[in-house]
Amino acid sequence: MRKIGISCGSIVKTYGLEKGFELIKRSGFDAVDFNLMAYRLNAGVYAASEDEFCSHFYDIRKMLDNYELEISQTHGRTGIYRMNDEQYNNDAVEVSKLDLKATAMLGAPSCVIHFPNTSLIGIQPPEFIHEITSGIFNQMIPAANEYKVNIAYETFGAARLSGRRNVQFFAYPDEFMKQFNALDTKYKTICVDTGHTHEAEAFWVPSPERIIKIFGKNVSVLHLHDNEGISDDHLLPGLGNINWPAVFDALDEVEYKGVFNFELLLSFGNLLDEFISFAGPYLRAFVNNRGNLKD
Repeated sequence: MRKIGISCGSIVKTYGLEKGFELIKRSGFDAVDFNLMAYRLNAGVYAASEDEFCSHFYDIRKMLDNYELEISQTHGRTGIYRMNDEQYNNDAVEVSKLDLKATAMLGAPSCVIHFPNTSLIGIQPPEFIHEITSGIFNQMIPAANEYKVNIAYETFGAARLSGRRNVQFFAYPDEFMKQFNALDTKYKTICVDTGHTHEAEAFWVPSPERIIKIFGKNVSVLHLHDNEGISDDHLLPGLGNINWPAVFDALDEVEYKGVFNFELLLSFGNLLDEFISFAGPYLRAFVNNRGNLKD
């Protein structure tokens, strides 16, 4: 049976860990993408002793085990680089190392970390963008090797800057794979974010199904969600215009064996409980029908 998962950040923020995990399990999910972005460098458990750090994440792992929920992946940092801000960049690396450590404590195989947001860097030579990106991720390699946790590069899409849409440098598969291949560790993988890739198709970026085929068996993590190719809306599949049957065909072609994780916009206020209860069976049927919503 194909496993389905959900990115749980908004759920546990709303209900807390115990009630949030109970809701996720009751709704029929098998796994969670655990959000680490709420943890801050030099604050809380990230500033605690070794024993406190490990106990915190082992306790979360045991809680998930009690609900028979798998931690398929974690989500680390999204902002890891700022131009001319050495302190911020150093802190981003250090907190990412702790994210990798936390991922190991949770028993997850991969931690998703974003590339630098090139829409905020401005127009720069490709060599410069690759240089700064390698400089950041190379510093994470010792932690990835020590904790035996994959750095999961996430596919990028478009962005909005000063009211205008523009494409991210690493949305293009050639640039993405150049960076991926340059990372000198076996602990690396790719997270295909269908929404990011689809919104970038207007900039001649390949479709999600083509991206999956290009990246092949390097893909072991998914962020599945829909949009209409205009903005990163994180919609339920079927509410946008991604060609989902083609996505499932591509995943079969590359022999994808991982969890079908959904990263949805969950701004439903006091109706979040009802939405998650609906989304579980809906997404189970969606996966079982291989993205065909007509059957």
